[in-house]
Formats: sequence, structure tokens, C-alpha cells
Amino acid sequence: MSYAVVSQFVALVGEAEARALATPTPPATGYDATKIQGALDRASATLDSYFATRFTVPLAPVPDIVATNACILAREELDRQGRDFVLKAADRVRAWAKDVAAGRATLGVTAGSAQDPETTSGGAAVLIDAPDRVFDDAGLAPFLGGC
Repeated sequence: MSYAVVSQFVALVGEAEARALATPTPPATGYDATKIQGALDRASATLDSYFATRFTVPLAPVPDIVATNACILAREELDRQGRDFVLKAADRVRAWAKDVAAGRATLGVTAGSAQDPETTSGGAAVLIDAPDRVFDDAGLAPFLGGC
């Protein structure tokens, strides 16, 4: 599942940039939506590889920051010129994804809200189902000599 669609990518980078990054074959007016969607799918898979340590993936619903960051990673893949600002933006996204995986950053949603994947997908909630304790300090005191 892709976290972003072609229209979101075009809205982020602009129509002219989308045409330059994904020129259809043979060249025509417009952009190659299939090429862009493929890059978005791969970018989403990259983000999933980070998020899988803390969340059930794919995330549902998709927070806005995740969709935007998928577009940034897709732009890096499509950018054949290796422009510095594109590479740095993608590096920032990967650093953010590592921080999310480590619990140092968030997905930009309010905890417990309908947009929180941790709430809607089960996330990292821990449930302990164990019997009552049999041995405790009070019960063992006579055997321990009142320690």
C-alpha cells in the first residue's frame, strides 16, 4: 500500500518538476504517473521498514507527515541529477523515520486520536495476562528468617 498518490506528489513538487522527473516514453506533454506511483510505492515500503518496529504496517489511517515524507523519498529516487537539496531532504526523512522507530519522534498525530495508527492498528499496546503471584515477600518471610 502506498502512503501517497500521484496527485499528492505533483502538489508537493509542482507540475513542471513532475514532468521533469517522470517524462513519459516517448516524450509527450504531462508526466508518467505509473513511474511516479512506482517510486511512491517503493518509498512507502522504505518507510514501512522503519515503522514495522513500532506499528502494524501499512499504517492506517495515513498521517499527513507520512504521505509528505513518502513523496520526498520518491522525489529522491526520480531525481536523476542528484541535486543536493533533494538528497538532503531525503536524508532528513530517513533520520526522522529512524527516530520514529526508536520512539524519539512521533507521527505528528495526537495520541489516542482517530489518526493515531497505534490506536487504530493495535500498535505497541502491551497486555499482560498472568496468574496471581504465589510467592511474595510477606509469604516468604517465615522461611527467610524475617529478612
